[in-house]
Amino acid sequence: ELNAAKQKEREQVKTAVKEEVKEAAGKGEFLPPALKGFKFGTTIYGEWNNKTTDNVGSTNSFNLNRAYLTLTKDVNDWLAMNVTADLFTSVDAADNRNGLELRLKYAYANLNLFGTATQLGMIPTPSDAYDSAIWPYRAQGPNFFDGQGILSTSDLGASIQGPIGGYLDESYLKYASKQFAGKWGGYFVGIYNGPGYTNTENNNNKVVSGLVYVRPFPTMPTLRGLQLAYTGSYGTSNTTFAAGSGVVTDYPDFRANIAQASFQHEYFTVMGQYYWGKGTATSSEENDRKGYLVDAFMRIPTLEKLRVFGKYYFYDPNTDRSNGYKTYVAGLSYDVSPEFMPFVAFEQRIFDSAAGGNDYDKYQVGFQLKF
Repeated sequence: ELNAAKQKEREQVKTAVKEEVKEAAGKGEFLPPALKGFKFGTTIYGEWNNKTTDNVGSTNSFNLNRAYLTLTKDVNDWLAMNVTADLFTSVDAADNRNGLELRLKYAYANLNLFGTATQLGMIPTPSDAYDSAIWPYRAQGPNFFDGQGILSTSDLGASIQGPIGGYLDESYLKYASKQFAGKWGGYFVGIYNGPGYTNTENNNNKVVSGLVYVRPFPTMPTLRGLQLAYTGSYGTSNTTFAAGSGVVTDYPDFRANIAQASFQHEYFTVMGQYYWGKGTATSSEENDRKGYLVDAFMRIPTLEKLRVFGKYYFYDPNTDRSNGYKTYVAGLSYDVSPEFMPFVAFEQRIFDSAAGGNDYDKYQVGFQLKF
């Protein structure tokens, strides 16, 4: 009996030690001081698609469109850092690379001072950050500026952003991003190298890019989700004029403007954009451009996790020749959890007769995993 009692006591001590170890490990107390406080996250966009293109043929492929690996740390109450690696599928004929490659998407210091956020390093651009905060279907396809090659989603530079009049309450933030939930509006202004995170700068010009948004009715529950915004970028392209232009040592002008209206609600979101501009951040010409976009999603009543979504946009890269194209997207998604969203979608692109492009139909079955 004495031995049994001692054995029982030993087991109780072992159990207590194990629980203490688990609790300490959960608090990160076994980590070196420099590693404490780090947070790890990821975002994955994967899909199967079948894309049938006129005069080309069809695909039948599984794709990993993006895998972002993010490491963040709050150093103190005013200083934080973000490092995000981008795993992507490369098809680069110039260096004979095909397959998955890793590169940096973000790497910046974040300074929270006087109610503003200042970012230094490889940082987001205003247009993509704003669109992504409103439109949750980046997994289906890129946002407008990125998809048309007008402006990159991130670049080396410095920016400052903040709200006007503080932020809306927690009930609104349940379905909207705090970053752009200023009570009366907000701003996001930055200066960038220009070519984006996938290119090296070829000139010493800097691109100024900024966003200002206004919330007209923040105190009215039915209309507080209405936002009006303007996004603009100004600079020169990172590529010299094309051969034969007579000015191959000079760089084309780059101008990009978007006027935007959006409305976010617990059960639906709708967004409209009108774009006009000249050149792109990496074009070898400065053609006048225009485009417009409408997208929306709605939760299905009594089955709120199920959403129907759609997008339509038109883009003309040279208004002198009217050689644009229309793109239609329709789909369904299901919020299995806050982290996991599978979807099915159909996308169609139709070129104007003068454009000479290849029309296509694309079917997608994909998912977004984010935590």
